[in-house]
Amino acid sequence: MHAYKHSLLSDDKRVLLLKIILSLGCFVGLLMSMRLWLSARYYPLSPVIEKLPVISPPFDYVLYISVLALLILIAIARRPFKYIAVFLLLAVFLSLSDQSRWQPWFYQYLFMLAAICIYSWGSSDADKQMALLNTCRLIIATVYFWSGVQKINGSFVDRTFPSLVNPYFNFFFGVRNPFPPWLIILVPLFEVSIGIGLLTRKFRDVSVFLALMTHILVLLLFMPVRRNSVVWPWNVAMACFLVILFWRAKDFSMRDVLLPRKPGFQALVVVLFGIMPLFSLFNLWDSYLSSTLYSGNTAAAVIYLNESMKERLPPGIQGHVQQSPSNGKFLINLNRWSLAELNVPSYPEKRIFINITKRICADAEDASEVNLMIYGKPNWLNGYRKTYTYNCSDL
Repeated sequence: MHAYKHSLLSDDKRVLLLKIILSLGCFVGLLMSMRLWLSARYYPLSPVIEKLPVISPPFDYVLYISVLALLILIAIARRPFKYIAVFLLLAVFLSLSDQSRWQPWFYQYLFMLAAICIYSWGSSDADKQMALLNTCRLIIATVYFWSGVQKINGSFVDRTFPSLVNPYFNFFFGVRNPFPPWLIILVPLFEVSIGIGLLTRKFRDVSVFLALMTHILVLLLFMPVRRNSVVWPWNVAMACFLVILFWRAKDFSMRDVLLPRKPGFQALVVVLFGIMPLFSLFNLWDSYLSSTLYSGNTAAAVIYLNESMKERLPPGIQGHVQQSPSNGKFLINLNRWSLAELNVPSYPEKRIFINITKRICADAEDASEVNLMIYGKPNWLNGYRKTYTYNCSDL
């Protein structure tokens, strides 16, 4: 008798539901961030290699619609492997064409879909089916773990967490900063414990319940103020993954997930999702590939312009220029620009900030007309950020 007979769901049903939620979650995410996947936009593309061909309109729309259609086929097909393989090829090409597309939810979906494509999951091949599920379990558990670790910093305590809860406490109770710092620091520790608890038999179901409550709270915080709407379906999908992969699943151990029996795709996932995020703490791995969303532990950037430079910008970019109330300078907040045009946060890496500024500099008559100010990652203890300033001649 298979171990899954004692579980709420058989492994066959778990994999089937996983495939459906993955494809639909990715579909909705792509639909809500349409301009991110097109070339016809003002926010510059940041290709991995400059010589990569740009897919021009209307072919960028054709590619985008094809990717969406493939996700629908993956959701409904009984044997989706060929559709997943084509989707992955197109997704990798789109990702190489613009690093801003390396959003945390898309990165996660790609690897989970790749696990389905690589491991056959017919009921006759229980070992590969279990490897598929354990690979996806590894991804989900490490997302919670590293998301918590990344939040252990002064910026999350002083700025990020208060920015999420203060609007509500201020509106309903007329109170700002209701939580003392020592209580806020328990939030990342709570998230770390969920990631670990999901991999233990004893605390697995409790961790699922606590994680579900967390996602409900996130949606209650984000939806009324329309904050970063593209992560709403990701939170719903994560809640579904918790139930599908972990709820009353007693037939796997932490060792099964973290120490794959054979070298292969699961071992690669251990490296990319389990180990490499550690290097992001030392600026040796990208933040968004390390579960840093809303952690406060990312870099940020602002482009300062003089008035004549502002007037030379295309109208689609001028709409994102603000004037600082403190010093009257004109500026473009790259995160706000990205959210407004693409409906995703800016990819928080220095090379991306520089690439975008170089595109702005193309319209400059003098190097001093444009200045990029990068705010580095915060000091984990006091939240202090080093700043770096560049003009067009420095880029």
